[in-house]
Amino acid sequence: MNKLRIDIVSDVVCPWCVIGFINLQKAMTQLIPKVEFEINWKPYELHPEIPENGYDKKLYMQQRFGDLSGKASPYKQIEKIGKSLGFDFNFSKSERIPNTFNAHRLLWKAREFGIQTELSEALFKCYFTEGKDIGSKEVLLEVATKVGMDSKMIQLFLDSKEGGQETADEEMNFIEKSIGAVPTYFINEKYIIQGGQEPETFVSFLNKILIKEKQNEVSG
Repeated sequence: MNKLRIDIVSDVVCPWCVIGFINLQKAMTQLIPKVEFEINWKPYELHPEIPENGYDKKLYMQQRFGDLSGKASPYKQIEKIGKSLGFDFNFSKSERIPNTFNAHRLLWKAREFGIQTELSEALFKCYFTEGKDIGSKEVLLEVATKVGMDSKMIQLFLDSKEGGQETADEEMNFIEKSIGAVPTYFINEKYIIQGGQEPETFVSFLNKILIKEKQNEVSG
């Protein structure tokens, strides 16, 4: 059985990370008969400057895009792609741009229980579909409990600084590798795929990596 480790560098407020992962899952389904996958989620903050209690979304949109009154939403294309993939993006529901550091710290903790992917998917849905503030510790506790994490343990965890340094170190590791956009996928810690690729593109890249890895085994 061939094995591929995929480290997904993403942010939980990145819509292309949602699209990319759904397409990656489709690609993995095609390859699963011959490949065993290990998926890890790694932190990246699109808005590290956002204060811990978040930032008014309307004000942020005005500052980024100017006056949008009477104009089409800049997210229409993403909403359309999401629908085609069975994911509902409800950009108008959320009122704040959250600081995502604690969400990444929670994902770091979830690795201990082997449920990073379940938690990441739940956070995507919580923010993009339900419009909830995933910068809030109360919301993070609610999401963690839904995916099976112990509520008392997570409450204590969120109120502590556990995992903070490790999360910051992981984030800095990717900044040092000049990762300036997400999603970015590190395959076996040496091959890089970037962006919300189509499933066929993922399959093609992953097959090439499998061939290269076999060649390396033979020559090694």
